[in-house]
Amino acid sequence: MIKVADYTYSRKKAMVYGTGIGVATGLVNTWHPFIDFTFRPSLFAYLVGAIITIIFLHEGVHGAVAILLGHRPIFGVKPPFFYVTFDTKVPRGHFIGVTLAPLVILNVICVALYIVGFLRTFVFLCLMTNTIGSMGDIWILLKLLPHERSVLVQDTKNGIEIWRRDVDPLETVSMKKA
Repeated sequence: MIKVADYTYSRKKAMVYGTGIGVATGLVNTWHPFIDFTFRPSLFAYLVGAIITIIFLHEGVHGAVAILLGHRPIFGVKPPFFYVTFDTKVPRGHFIGVTLAPLVILNVICVALYIVGFLRTFVFLCLMTNTIGSMGDIWILLKLLPHERSVLVQDTKNGIEIWRRDVDPLETVSMKKA
């Protein structure tokens, strides 16, 4: 195996991007009010509930998809982040699936619940919390897309390493002659 890339995700960037999405959400809400952001104890309770709910659901979906793809996820906490990692290298396609699953699955569920009117304020806060919490996942996706489909990905808890299977040059030459 040959390591072809090593990417480290900056916690500062994560906070900046997450804050940016939060501010953008607030601005959009002023033009088209989805929820009333006037401070009240129930709004604060909904926000805390949404954060706790999404942390468990988001990481749970990562883990569930990893298990469905035949991998053994390891759950961890490195405040203020919660994460799922692996102690083995994972095929790029599987890693992309595990990475994107919470953003896609949970956001589709949240939008559906919002449309039908189920606990709209709570569901909207869950949607925004999940989207903001997916910034690291989107960053990983953007780093993986340029790499060949055959690479393996090693999660390093604060980034990823990209590995390529080492091919013996003599083996390649003999395969071309055949």
